[in-house]
Amino acid sequence: MRETNINVGRALVASVAAGTGYLASTWLDSKLSSHPFNDLKLVGQIFTTKSPLWQMQGVVGHYGFSVIVAFTYAAWFYRSLPGPPWLRGLIFLQIENTSLYPLGLAIGVDRLHAGIKRGQLPPLANMKTFKGQVVRHVAFGLMLGAIYRPKDGAKDLTQM
Repeated sequence: MRETNINVGRALVASVAAGTGYLASTWLDSKLSSHPFNDLKLVGQIFTTKSPLWQMQGVVGHYGFSVIVAFTYAAWFYRSLPGPPWLRGLIFLQIENTSLYPLGLAIGVDRLHAGIKRGQLPPLANMKTFKGQVVRHVAFGLMLGAIYRPKDGAKDLTQM
């Protein structure tokens, strides 16, 4: 079995903190911009707007994806991106956002998503939604980069 330098405990803590930072920035951005885009609805209302099912799906999906993002960062991007860790996290989340956001538009999320179709969530094809997603991904990336470190003794670009 191949040894890995992923610090599993730290990646889990970073994923929860970054996911929570993302939700906090969602709340703040929605209050300041009066644009009610909500990641819990984006994830939870894919198929249904029925309560409490969509809320449970939203929380599990949001934090589940946060774990996937943190482990992807830890495994492949932590060592390969330039700069201090906070900048690496920021860069990684902007790469993720600029990759997945257009994919969502291309597969027709606005047309298929139950919450968007019912008017409970603004469409993705909206400049306010896009700008909000950039801000929220900044929050996630900064938290992820600030918290995650590989196992003790693992080399990264700042140590080479």
